[in-house]
Amino acid sequence: MDSMAIFQTLISVVPVQDVVYVAALCGVCAALMPWLPVPAGAASVYGRVYLALNLLAQNFRNVANRTKPGSAPGKDGGSGPAIVLLLGLGAATVLGACTVSGGTAGINTAELAADAGAIDFAAQAIEAIPGLSAHLSADQVALINEALGGIKAVTAQIDAASGGVIAVETGKGWATSLAGEFQTILTIAGTVASALDPAVAGYISTAEQIVPLIEAAVGLTPATVSVAATGDAPAVRAALYRGV
Repeated sequence: MDSMAIFQTLISVVPVQDVVYVAALCGVCAALMPWLPVPAGAASVYGRVYLALNLLAQNFRNVANRTKPGSAPGKDGGSGPAIVLLLGLGAATVLGACTVSGGTAGINTAELAADAGAIDFAAQAIEAIPGLSAHLSADQVALINEALGGIKAVTAQIDAASGGVIAVETGKGWATSLAGEFQTILTIAGTVASALDPAVAGYISTAEQIVPLIEAAVGLTPATVSVAATGDAPAVRAALYRGV
C-alpha cells in the first residue's frame, strides 16, 4: 500500500468529530518536516518516526529539508535535543488545540437557557395544578419538591452563564440534571393525570417533548431525535409557557 493509500485509509477510520484534530496534527507535521534532518537509514528508530511524520504531513517526499542527509551528528543525522524540541512543540500545539476545541466549543448557552427557563416554568405549573397533591402520597410530594429545587438550582447556574462560553461537559451535566429532575415530575404527575382535568394529560404530553430538545442543545441528542425536530423547540417552549 503506497503512502497516499495509507493516509486515505487513516482518514476513513477517524470519527467525523475528530477529523479536525487529525487536520491539526497534519498541519503541525507539515510545519516541522522542513526542519527535521533526513535519516541516514529508513530502518532506524528515527527513520521510522520520520516516515510517520512525513506521512501525516502529506509530504510524500516533496519537502525540502533544511539539512542534508547525515550532515548532523549521529547515524541518523540531526541533533537529538533539537529534534525532541521540535516534536515537543508540535505535540503541545496539537494538544492545546484539542483542549480549547474539546473543552469549550459546541454549547449554545442561549438555547440551553431558553429550554431551562421553560422547564422551570412547566415544573412549577404542574406542581400547582389544583388537586394534584391530593392524589399523591407524601413520598411523591417530597420527590416533586426535591425535583423543583434541583431544577431551580441548575436553571440559576445556566442563567448566570448564558451568553458566555462553558465547557461541553458542564453543559451536558446541566442538561442531564434538568432532564432527570423534570422527568421525575412528569412521571409522578402522569400517574394521576386521568383523575384530573383532561388538559393536564395534554400538557404533560407536550412537556415531555422538551426533554430530548434540551439534550439536543448540548449534543446529547438521542438517535430517535432528528435534526429537523430540534427546530420545534421554540414552539414547545411557547406551549409550556401557556400553562395547563
